[in-house]
Amino acid sequence: MFWQFLRMHFLPPLQLSRLVGYLPQFVRVFWRLMKDPRVPLLAKLVPVLALLLMVSPPAIELDLVPILGEIGWLVVGVVAFKILVWLSPPEVVREHVSRIARGQ
Repeated sequence: MFWQFLRMHFLPPLQLSRLVGYLPQFVRVFWRLMKDPRVPLLAKLVPVLALLLMVSPPAIELDLVPILGEIGWLVVGVVAFKILVWLSPPEVVREHVSRIARGQ
């Protein structure tokens, strides 16, 4: 049962490569949401607080462990991005995603 649960959460290599390919677009959406005045201040504080969490002493100590440190940074970054998108108005997120898809 445990191994089936783990297999469900690991991405196959093809999906992982697509995810890495879309990383620049994710960064652009993140940056545009952070600059947009229509996004609430609370939503913009989440990535700032996540960055503070990443540079806190316990997180820095965790970086000394070879793989766990990088995974911790990745998890905190992904969760902060998801919360930013979740707290942002949906029409603003759609607008920025469509502009990036059109190449603007």
